Amino acid sequence: MKVIICEYHPWDTDFRIGNHHYAREFMNAGWDVMWISHPVSFIHRLKSENQKRIDKAAMGPFRHENGPVEFVPYTNLPFLNVPLLSSTWVLENSHRYFHPSFKYSLMKSGFDQPDLVWITDTAMHSVAEVAEPKAIVVRIADDNTEFKNIPASLREIESRLIHRSHVTFVTSSPLEEKLKSKYGTKINLLRNGVAFEHFQGEYERPKGYENMRGPIAVYVGAIEEWFNVEWVEKLAKERRDINIVLIGKATIDISVLKNLDNVWDFGLVPYEEIPAYLAHADCGIIPFKRTKLVESVSPLKLFEFLAAGIPVVSTRWRELERLDSPALLAADSSEFVRWVSRMIDEGWKAVRSSQFRDYARENSWNKRFEKVMDVLERSSGRFKRCEHEKNPT
Repeated sequence: MKVIICEYHPWDTDFRIGNHHYAREFMNAGWDVMWISHPVSFIHRLKSENQKRIDKAAMGPFRHENGPVEFVPYTNLPFLNVPLLSSTWVLENSHRYFHPSFKYSLMKSGFDQPDLVWITDTAMHSVAEVAEPKAIVVRIADDNTEFKNIPASLREIESRLIHRSHVTFVTSSPLEEKLKSKYGTKINLLRNGVAFEHFQGEYERPKGYENMRGPIAVYVGAIEEWFNVEWVEKLAKERRDINIVLIGKATIDISVLKNLDNVWDFGLVPYEEIPAYLAHADCGIIPFKRTKLVESVSPLKLFEFLAAGIPVVSTRWRELERLDSPALLAADSSEFVRWVSRMIDEGWKAVRSSQFRDYARENSWNKRFEKVMDVLERSSGRFKRCEHEKNPT
């Protein structure tokens, strides 16, 4: 069976998001997977950081060793968040200016008329028409109506896609409640998960930790508008003995944190190396601002921290309140500092790591994928388990 997964990010990123894991689960179940990332154009040539994607587009669809077929389309009519190019008309017609044509690229790689298309990047909505799939899945990982810079055209197309889909998965219960009132029973809750085995094992202390003395509180993820710099600053100043490690790309000003002796900004770290950084940390932190966007977030990092056997302190928000996880949830900065101090001072990692891992194990991507297949079977009757999946030998 064949599935096309449409995701904004390329396949071989330093980080991993939900669709990377679902693609791997499909492949483990015997499916042939095509991974289509966001199109590039002549405008992308203006930034050197886009060169790798442009080179991939020139190659056409190609197969990774032990991975999916990856396809980066090239378009002469890019959909971009700038005047004129962010219109509904451009979004509806960008695929008609792919070179070579979208249909040709799918046929050449054997992915025309696939069994399933799985769309998270709404800008790639056209695959639902051009590929002529037997079934359409839409996966909504965030409340896109709450992003400041999302064009109205994307929200409109997302609504059309949901109406057209056989199944739409959402990653949090607030999102489920919000969308079910509009779209009914095709909305299904499918929370984020964790590649549990990836975080098991014995790891050498990372080089970045070599000069640190004392306990470590670690954050892994994007450092964007929702990241609460003030909470981290308060923790760093009140607990000078705790090293605070930030792993991830920062798109906001965190200079106030970089100026503190016990805050370490490591930037992006490859996914393969993250388990070592967690294994040698004493606590995971998720210091988010409680915004409308965050209320619907299902944080992968929660499950990854717990899979690594470390305690977690997070901002309190609606979705986390419903997870019944072992994490401590803070309502304000003082509580945040108090919970982190308590976990580290009382040695929660040493005495409760098995509890944390047990929780994470029950939230693995494998278990999430089982739900995916159950929902697809019930909704369409087409997706019986592959023989490879039934009889793993």
